[in-house]
Amino acid sequence: MTQARDVAIAPTTGGQLVVDELLLHDVDTLFCVPGESYLPVLDALYDVTDRMRLISCRHESGAAMMAAAQAQLTGRPGVCFVTRGPGATNASIALHIAQQASIPLVLGVGQVSRDAIGRDAFQEVDFEAFFAPLVKHVEQVNITETIPAAIARAFHMASSGRPGPVVLAFPQDVLEEGAIAALETRRPVATHGMREDEIGDITDLLQQARRPLVIIGGGTFSDTAVTDAERFARHNTLPVCVSFRRLDSFDNAHPSYAGYLGLSAHDELWSLADEADCVLVLGARLDEPTTRGYTLFKSTGDRKLIHIYPNAAELGLNYAADISVCADIGEAAAALMSIKLDESEGRRAWCERLRQSYLKATVPPAHDGKLVPGAVMTMLNARLPNDAIVALDAGNFTRWPQRYRTYRRPGRLLAPVNGAMGYGVPAAIGASLRYPDRTVAGFAGDGGMLMTGMELATAAKYGATPLIIVFNNGKYGTIETHQDRHYPGRRIGNDLHNPDFAAFAQSFGLFGARVAETAQFADTLDAALAAPTAAVIELVLDEV
Repeated sequence: MTQARDVAIAPTTGGQLVVDELLLHDVDTLFCVPGESYLPVLDALYDVTDRMRLISCRHESGAAMMAAAQAQLTGRPGVCFVTRGPGATNASIALHIAQQASIPLVLGVGQVSRDAIGRDAFQEVDFEAFFAPLVKHVEQVNITETIPAAIARAFHMASSGRPGPVVLAFPQDVLEEGAIAALETRRPVATHGMREDEIGDITDLLQQARRPLVIIGGGTFSDTAVTDAERFARHNTLPVCVSFRRLDSFDNAHPSYAGYLGLSAHDELWSLADEADCVLVLGARLDEPTTRGYTLFKSTGDRKLIHIYPNAAELGLNYAADISVCADIGEAAAALMSIKLDESEGRRAWCERLRQSYLKATVPPAHDGKLVPGAVMTMLNARLPNDAIVALDAGNFTRWPQRYRTYRRPGRLLAPVNGAMGYGVPAAIGASLRYPDRTVAGFAGDGGMLMTGMELATAAKYGATPLIIVFNNGKYGTIETHQDRHYPGRRIGNDLHNPDFAAFAQSFGLFGARVAETAQFADTLDAALAAPTAAVIELVLDEV
């Protein structure tokens, strides 16, 4: 049962209710692009800047992506406010990122006044219809007194089960209107673990397996859950793969780690994974990239599948499992540690086979160009600390930081599971703002860099200090690859006219440098990491 906060109730405005309720939910950072539709919220923020930092960004997609990145790092809902119409639709990319990546996010949207709704008013959008396919929940708050309940509900839904984005639309007059209303305390998120009989059934299947495989992923892995999963794998000599763009879900230096399943994964891993006779999936959805277009594990034979996931609706959606368990991932990882399989030389040899295949695949290939991306990744591995946060954009270039970068906890990887370009720069900025004492490296292609690169202005304004590495090959490389595969000899639309990205960074007062030869990179990297500002290193490449 929801309880109101035990405070004196005094007349206030809708905008003030919004801010007070956010403070009650321990929101200390709010990202936005200011808009006239939610001026009362901005006005209420004016008096609490010592308790809630307002980060005003240059584009709504960047603002919402920063909020999503912080949520992915902390496990708490990120919060962003945007204005009606164009502002809200600009933010929709970040909502899709959060939905597919299971990131808790609360987006507040200013709406036209209630008396204008349904009249195709200036910048009016039916947000409940528009956002419904992209989010866990969307509602328009039409009664000022219900603002606290709506926000408490939004935070609860964003964090419960499979986390995800929630949208609240506030008509402008609702925010301006006076009201007397009590705040609502945070609603506890219920979790549930695994039953003893489920643990017993899983133990039996794993014990019978000759070639077991664990797949770990999803957006709900805390540091504790990662540690528990690592101990479970080590004690039972189980090889572990991570799902697409979840490379920080398991220590890459762990003797059980076998690599990631997804775009740019090494070919031998797909064959080895398909040899598994028992697959335990913890937290991953078995989505399209992780299963190579839903082709992995289709030839089942005698293979057994165990799927543990926090949302019952996802179980059996893409693959029928022999054991399906709806459970909180943290509690499930802790429960799995109770499993002690009998020693098996065959299982040990199988685990070592996958590990050696992974280690072989981490050796960068030879490259004839002046600038060798594999050598760049080797230098980055040597210089970036274990707790470094890495943010990726989308594109062909990601095979370098995905396959050849080693990820360790407490280091983290922020990457758009939905393949959205433009995420790398704002995610890196959001991470740096949250953890200013940690090294943050963002990777972007030249295409994605100009989609959200203007957020370098936000980094300069608020003192974020990420290192942004731009892979510049002068084209939309992923699309060109697809054209070459399906329509050979008919390339069109992918060549890019780029600025000098180093000069672009310098124009904001940031560090900027161009690297065209491998020998230049080490010194440039040291200078960039030592810079007191955000830094951009442009890698000039023939191809990636």
